[in-house]
Amino acid sequence: MGKLAVPLPGYIESAEELAGIMRQAGIDQALVFHAESKEYHPAVGNRRLQDELRGFPNLHACWCVLPGQTKEMPPARELVEIMRQSGVRAARVYPNTHNWSLSEWSCGDLLSALEEQAVPLFIDFEEASCDALHSLCRNHPRLPVVLAGAPFRLSRMVYALLAGTSNLYIDTSQFQLHCGIEDLTLEFGAERLLFGTFTPHFSPGPSVMAVKYARISDEEKGMIAGGNLRRLLDSAFSPGVQRS
Repeated sequence: MGKLAVPLPGYIESAEELAGIMRQAGIDQALVFHAESKEYHPAVGNRRLQDELRGFPNLHACWCVLPGQTKEMPPARELVEIMRQSGVRAARVYPNTHNWSLSEWSCGDLLSALEEQAVPLFIDFEEASCDALHSLCRNHPRLPVVLAGAPFRLSRMVYALLAGTSNLYIDTSQFQLHCGIEDLTLEFGAERLLFGTFTPHFSPGPSVMAVKYARISDEEKGMIAGGNLRRLLDSAFSPGVQRS
């Protein structure tokens, strides 16, 4: 949510607008980040997000984060502690857009700090190569990593990534492969899939339909539709989570 540098017709700017669209689609809760976190500066967008989500308990903040070398954000563990104190239990990164590397020499301390607290990390498919994602997951095996917006044309790579890691999850927003949800559930288990809509770029209706009418059990649908993400968010900063 939030105003884009180049506005698009129908784009969702406010939490109130987003909540209305969610009601129409039958979506109870959502994980939200601010457009300015990507297009302007993460710190500015994160602050604006916190302000604009007040009064909307069904909208959960996801902060965009940066490595701390340039001091645009606090050192990694301090940043993660600020997230905890602010009630933020998920993070996003845009290494390509923000001109930094997912390699250990660039952001290893940030990834380790998120891993220590089991904070889910969301990465859009165009922001990282499959090689970088594989290395990230293998180097930080207790960090939940969510590949967001992967299109069906990447299915061969998605299958290989899921097979080669245990901490990678896929959102369903653009993975509109014929019977794709069914086959991923069969191959890797429903627990590796998270419902996503790519709202406001896409209408949420088709994503709802894809899960609702998938030929899987009601229990598996419930896991994908919200149970898996709820489990990841509840595990963040939990004293019971095994740390690296």
